[in-house]
Amino acid sequence: MGLWDLIAIAVVGGILLEGYKYYTRSQKRGAPALRELEARVEALEHDGRLEERVRALESIVTDTTFQLDREIKDLDRR
Repeated sequence: MGLWDLIAIAVVGGILLEGYKYYTRSQKRGAPALRELEARVEALEHDGRLEERVRALESIVTDTTFQLDREIKDLDRR
């Protein structure tokens, strides 16, 4: 095994190690945020506020004036 082979192995190993470190850090940071979001959704579902919010959003989106405004804005962008 030559010098260039050892250098290539060291570089590839370093890249893999840094990728693994980044992956583990992102997993540690994402887990608390995910648990917090799940807790918020659970609280909203328990209070009944989530269903209330969804109904409000559905009424806004299905409103014909909202759809007309979106279509007009889309035409203005063109």
